[in-house]
Amino acid sequence: AHMRVLRRIFFLLLAVLLLTGCQPRKTGLFSSLDIDKDGLLYGYEIFIVKGDRAAGAESDYYAIVQCANGKISQPLIGQVVMTSDQVIITLPAHGKPGCPSSQFTGTIGFKELTGNFSNGKELALSRKDSYWE
Repeated sequence: AHMRVLRRIFFLLLAVLLLTGCQPRKTGLFSSLDIDKDGLLYGYEIFIVKGDRAAGAESDYYAIVQCANGKISQPLIGQVVMTSDQVIITLPAHGKPGCPSSQFTGTIGFKELTGNFSNGKELALSRKDSYWE
């Protein structure tokens, strides 16, 4: 009977640990920026940070986004809305080449951010140091 109680306690603790400790961090830097053989820069970099909630904002997360299609775009700052399994980044309309002026919808994992911009291809950005570091 004593072993049965210990076994139940062990499995209960294991279940609690699995339910509480296995969520990836919501913040971080995710990048696919790289230079091709001709020396041109391609890819995306998204840095999700936490900040004070602005008046009227839906959340207190923001994203700094840079895109490169041969050359790097200016950084854009977007509002981030997070659900239990999804991240939505809304970028301001900007009309500049390089970055889609739309919304990014994806999922944050332990090692990468996957998702796509509206009408864009599926992206997988590794969680790592910035290209600029």
